[in-house]
Amino acid sequence: MRFEEFDAQTLDQIGTPEGNAQARNLVQNHQVGHGYRLPDRLRGVVLDGQPVTVEAKVQDDQLAYQCTCPEAEGEDICPHVLALLRAWVEEPDKFLRQSELKERLKKYSKRELLEIILDMADRVPEVRAVLKEEDQGLDDILESIDRVVEETSTDPHSVADAENKLRRAQARADRLAQSGRLAEARSIYFYLLDSILSLEEKFQKPDLFSEDLKQELFEEYCQFIHEDRHLEKDLVQQEIEQLESRTPASHGELDLSEIKRELAL
Repeated sequence: MRFEEFDAQTLDQIGTPEGNAQARNLVQNHQVGHGYRLPDRLRGVVLDGQPVTVEAKVQDDQLAYQCTCPEAEGEDICPHVLALLRAWVEEPDKFLRQSELKERLKKYSKRELLEIILDMADRVPEVRAVLKEEDQGLDDILESIDRVVEETSTDPHSVADAENKLRRAQARADRLAQSGRLAEARSIYFYLLDSILSLEEKFQKPDLFSEDLKQELFEEYCQFIHEDRHLEKDLVQQEIEQLESRTPASHGELDLSEIKRELAL
């Protein structure tokens, strides 16, 4: 089943009457926001007293979901997940699609993008916080990743929020690469990959984080290795050995054999 095949009748079947009633109220009262459509999942924030981060995905024809609310610990699907799905069913156009957004942003000039960012910084405190991270060095970025791992280690239901924070570290690594600091960028990408795999190993859930994120990190990590003319092969060998030490289920499709052959590791 794909998200495009979901309808109201399907939601009534997977949730309790009480949960669906609460979900309908949340949607009708416009308490579901920040909808985001990725290739294999939906994300959003539900304002129910306090903001809760929600994620739902379909894998092997089964619905999987995560929510930061206490009700997510129960056996029944929580109202916030139902609300996210119902918002998608009723108004899918309000969900930002990652691929379409990337293509749309490519059409803007640098000046237009700068104006958009400055306007967002005026209106959204979180954007100002991200912009203040620009001057972070390598150690600061690695420490920020450690904090995300520590938070997620005690609350695996916060993985959707964790992915957003890890992608911010990824963006900072990209900026380091653009300024020619490839070794530092590669170190961050390795640290991100290893941290994600360690959490999946800890919870014995190879799909804890999205495959898109892992694949992006892996491909860019390999690319930085190719591009770095001053590559420290001994250090890269240690990184690859560390990644390979994770259980096979954890690193799934991340095949390190090719990069090892090229580097004769």
